[in-house]
Amino acid sequence: MVTASIRSFDPVLPNEPDEALLAAVIELSKDLELKPLLRRFVETAAELTGAQYGALGVLNAEGRFDDVVIHGIDAETAALIGDGPHGEGVLGAIIAHPHTLRVPDIAAHEASVGFPEHHPPMSSFLGCPVVIRGQVYGNIYLTNKRDAEEFSARDERVLEALASAAASAIAHARTLAEAGARERWHRAAAEAAQLLSQLPPAQAWPQVVARFDSILTANHVEHVPGHRSAARLGDLAEELLLAPRARFFTHDVAARLVDERMRCAMVVPLASDGENPELLLFAWDRPTLSLDPEPMEAIGQTIADRLSVATLLAYRHAEAERVAILEDRDRIAQDLHDHVIQRIFAAGMRVQSALPRIDDEVAAEKLDAVITDLDETVTDVRRAIFDLHTGGAALALAHTVDQLAAQAQDALGFAPSVSVSGAYWTLDDALVTDLLAVMREALSNAARHAHASAVRVVLDVGDEVLVKVTDDGRGLPEHLERRSGIAHLVARAERLGGTCVIRARRSGGTAVVWRVPNRRAAVTP
Repeated sequence: MVTASIRSFDPVLPNEPDEALLAAVIELSKDLELKPLLRRFVETAAELTGAQYGALGVLNAEGRFDDVVIHGIDAETAALIGDGPHGEGVLGAIIAHPHTLRVPDIAAHEASVGFPEHHPPMSSFLGCPVVIRGQVYGNIYLTNKRDAEEFSARDERVLEALASAAASAIAHARTLAEAGARERWHRAAAEAAQLLSQLPPAQAWPQVVARFDSILTANHVEHVPGHRSAARLGDLAEELLLAPRARFFTHDVAARLVDERMRCAMVVPLASDGENPELLLFAWDRPTLSLDPEPMEAIGQTIADRLSVATLLAYRHAEAERVAILEDRDRIAQDLHDHVIQRIFAAGMRVQSALPRIDDEVAAEKLDAVITDLDETVTDVRRAIFDLHTGGAALALAHTVDQLAAQAQDALGFAPSVSVSGAYWTLDDALVTDLLAVMREALSNAARHAHASAVRVVLDVGDEVLVKVTDDGRGLPEHLERRSGIAHLVARAERLGGTCVIRARRSGGTAVVWRVPNRRAAVTP
């Protein structure tokens, strides 16, 4: 919305009571939804002034039209014209100097820039701003007086009176729309928080996105993990990650965040265990006429505060469950060793001690077979104990990665930062072995060749398993293809149906990006 020094409108009604104007003012006050209200406003203004064409341009903070409501031009002609008005020429004169403008002939005005192809001819012009609480909400434009060559002073006063009434009605409709929007956002947040309290984060987030998508009817809803947020935000990352708060964007920024079709977007940061916040990203291919950036950002920040708590609790709960599983495995292994094996072993000893006293040859053979079975059972139980201790490699993966980073500290001269996300505890042990080997090799390469001051290790487990090791060192070494360590990384990825890319970073340094399919995730229902 454009802020400007606006002369206070004190519209003077025509000398004689104008029942049509009064009726129109009353009808405008009945509309509680913004879009129908804007259409009725333009149609009524054209009818009361005898205009053939009318338009209302809703302005954003940059003084551009967020939306245009048009009256008098059919859909076929509008399609031939293409894009609606952008606020140039005579229309722009009111944007630059927000006051009523009445012109006998548009083409003769100094600000006129002509009309696009297929545009109907227009001559006489009348326009004025719609001012709400001292700010210009938009401008109403009328053209082609039907029964005269130009609009009259009376038409001017009628339009100003109608614009003043419309401003009050629009303010009321926007208040109701804001209340409705807050209710929808809070309902979506409540359902999201409930999902995060019931499911592991990796399973909850897709359902959270679906709930926001359904309730808010946004064109794009996306959850961005913390370790991907910087790359996802692009050139906005520094601004948004240094001061994480909900931000609302329009036009060019919204297009950069999602795609060129988007008219507005909002980024909602959520606190996380990682270095950067997780993000919820919303985008619409239409302007949010009901709300300005300020109330939208206030709603977004409220949601951020609420879901940040739910997100952190979800990750803490998932970690607690992982630790509980590890502790259960250790307890079971200990019980098997201390009780089950000892009892089986004792039973075998008792049978064996009784064997020499058995005179029946058949019975003795059967007892000897029992002893053999008991020995094999002890071997099986010992193997199970070993699997319980070592088969928890995936469960202990986050801790193991931290240990690996700590071991690299001496060679690097500093501790690398680590980010582990996703359901890493579901990986099979063979893949865990590969992951650790990849990280060990990448850290070793960074220590030997990068001469870096910072190294970051990222593990993200989803439908695919991503290992990313980045540094801020001197970049890729020469003869990269001859290094056996790099060849091993590539071969290991290809063996698992994935890829390994080693590339220079735009900001300096090197990135090793290793991706493979998550076989267990692929078969999980």
